[in-house]
Amino acid sequence: MAFLLRDNQPTVVHCDTDVLRATLGIQEYLALPTVTLKACYATPRAGSSSTRLIDGARETPAADTPDVTDQTGKNGWLVGADLEKAMEESGWEERLEVRWPFRHTKKADDWEGREFVLTHLYALLGIRIETNTSPLLLIPPPSPPSLPLPDQAMYCQMAFEQLNVPGFSVLPNPLASLFALNATTGIILHIGRTTSEVSIIVDSLVRWECSTTVEIGQEDCEAWFIDLLNRDEGLETELRAAAEGWDEATKQRLVREVAEFVWKECTGDDIEVPPAQVASKAFVAATQPAPEGDEGDFDVAKKLIGEPAPVAAAQSHKSKKAQQTATTAATKAAADAVAAESEPVQADVITVTIPSLPGKEISLGPVRHRLCEPLLKGKTPGGDTVWEGMGRAVESASLSVGERMAVWEAVGVVGEVARIKSFAPALMTFLAPFLLSSTDLPSDVQPARVRLLSIPDYFTNFKGATSELAPFLGASMVAKVAFSDAAGKHCITKVDYNAKGPAVVYTVGNEE
Repeated sequence: MAFLLRDNQPTVVHCDTDVLRATLGIQEYLALPTVTLKACYATPRAGSSSTRLIDGARETPAADTPDVTDQTGKNGWLVGADLEKAMEESGWEERLEVRWPFRHTKKADDWEGREFVLTHLYALLGIRIETNTSPLLLIPPPSPPSLPLPDQAMYCQMAFEQLNVPGFSVLPNPLASLFALNATTGIILHIGRTTSEVSIIVDSLVRWECSTTVEIGQEDCEAWFIDLLNRDEGLETELRAAAEGWDEATKQRLVREVAEFVWKECTGDDIEVPPAQVASKAFVAATQPAPEGDEGDFDVAKKLIGEPAPVAAAQSHKSKKAQQTATTAATKAAADAVAAESEPVQADVITVTIPSLPGKEISLGPVRHRLCEPLLKGKTPGGDTVWEGMGRAVESASLSVGERMAVWEAVGVVGEVARIKSFAPALMTFLAPFLLSSTDLPSDVQPARVRLLSIPDYFTNFKGATSELAPFLGASMVAKVAFSDAAGKHCITKVDYNAKGPAVVYTVGNEE
């Protein structure tokens, strides 16, 4: 019956721990998410009123605003734009409790909250749940150490009973990420809010027994970065000069705003995460586009040890006049280079703006480059790191020697930290201990290089995008075929669900 869904526009939803990305319909050229929503909601605290008063008047939601706060038993719950508006008011922390239902906790999962947020997401997509004709392809958030079938059954039940979908398919986050990065065997590192997950995929099969969890996440980096800014004398001088009053509370508030600005806005060339200080000549390759006129892979290790690239022998077939012109140009370029060296080096400083000091620019120095240090060097000296977690995952006893060699050829980094363009290349340099000390030494059991993946440029709408969008892109690719398979091996239809209930996830794809 799945082939009956092929003419329906599918809905693709990527659920990360802190953000949801979604789109309705798959175009010929795969498109960016049309809706992005914070994966949180708020409930009134005990003893607080769910009705807000502003200037003595009762506030009610606008009639044209998609709102789902009137669901039974959910009066006063806020999500999306309503929540952001409420958080702009003073004292909102005393009235509202913010919850993140998609984050992994040791307590029971918040399925009611997930349903509430997804229902609002459907409203933003313009989908009427009562007449929903769009099959759903869902990527659940990474849930260590695997994506168990009971969780898949719960998502299946939510999809059919609460979202009223005609068809449903679930795709693991690591597999979707690797598909988008143009590989079927490799390593995916997902950096979440409080933990980081390392997943091994071999021939499009997630090897859950190899999954490794590292107790470090973006939250640790944010706390570390705020501590660095608090100890930065240059920043304190800037803030003192710009602020009208100064005390410890003011300092903490302004420093926090500076940190939030950097995490939100400075993810490109403004941040250069320092590479590992290694003396190895281990080869670290990347699939990112090479500069014009340059072919092949680039060697990060060469940059670390300062080894110059070999210079090709000069062969000229130009006339003597053309050669003389070229020589003159080269001499002029050399003179310009010498003149540039004599000029003072430009300071490594950027300017930031924060809400508490509008119209004033704050200078921030090299301290900003260290914001990801806990991931690479541990929360404490000698503490666990994400690259050590990657090594443990690859050394799993269930992997053969050939599989261990193969997965190093495709390494992807996803999660919100992947927005920082320099993080993944820096991470690759920390993997040198797992590689041969020299590419000239042959070995059948130890890799000579590791390859960093990026989203291919032939995805026109994703050209230049960072890899935090990889799971969504991979889901869009799979959605093109998941609901058109006549055998129904890649999705569950409403007919299947009505016959077997949520337990249908235990049999889909296994029927002859």
